[in-house]
Amino acid sequence: MMKIEKIIGEGSTAQVIVLDEKTVAKQFFERVSDSSIEHEYLRSKAVMDSGLPVPTIFEKVIHNGRTALLYERINGSPLTKKLSNQPWTALTLINQMAKLQVFVHDNEVSNFPYQKEILHRKIKLAQELTEAEKTLIAERLSKLPSGNSLCHGDFHPDNILLAERGPVIIDWADATQGTRLADLARTLIILRFGGLPAEMKLFKNKTVIYLRNLLAGQYLKSYRKSFHFTVDSLEKWILPVTAARLSESIPVHEKEKLVLLIRQCLKNDQYL
Repeated sequence: MMKIEKIIGEGSTAQVIVLDEKTVAKQFFERVSDSSIEHEYLRSKAVMDSGLPVPTIFEKVIHNGRTALLYERINGSPLTKKLSNQPWTALTLINQMAKLQVFVHDNEVSNFPYQKEILHRKIKLAQELTEAEKTLIAERLSKLPSGNSLCHGDFHPDNILLAERGPVIIDWADATQGTRLADLARTLIILRFGGLPAEMKLFKNKTVIYLRNLLAGQYLKSYRKSFHFTVDSLEKWILPVTAARLSESIPVHEKEKLVLLIRQCLKNDQYL
């Protein structure tokens, strides 16, 4: 079969290239260590074996002189696209997404990176915070519970493809074993602040933020229908999860909003 060799995505660590009708290659940049790639390969295999709706991972190869992981090609569009093109379906899609995340968290795993260790590491790298702020946030994180739930690490609408066979969860590079509420907190933060345009007119900006908050609120309500917990237990995770996100390659204007949230939380000694 003739090779297509078309780049369909690019992130901070790799490009995703279509090889043929059934296969894509996640081709890593040279700066990514062999151990990181091996860990992603093993995690993807473990997640696939769990029975979750994820792409099949085939093998690790050298492609175009670089290390790559070969995955099943999923013919589908991101949930984000349907939310944008058909906003009247938002309630149904958000409920579906929440149930899917509960399904992920219901799996217990071992031999995955520990969620709290990853969060501690990221908080230390948050350049927008002072050392005193990072120390205080890390202390609060250390007092929070650990767990063995499978946590995606980056569960948001762009990482859910709507395929003929149903929704498929992609990009398990950040998967950990930990507490489901920390993973849920990250999803809520992304729903509220992720991908906001840098410049909007004041009225439109307030409207978008209002709608984003409604969306996040509905998501939380839907998740709690499948797994009950107190809101207070979730709120304790908002601060460290938000601080950890600052270490990532996200737009400056988004980081500014997250810093404001963090400092308001610290000032008021609360989390939301």
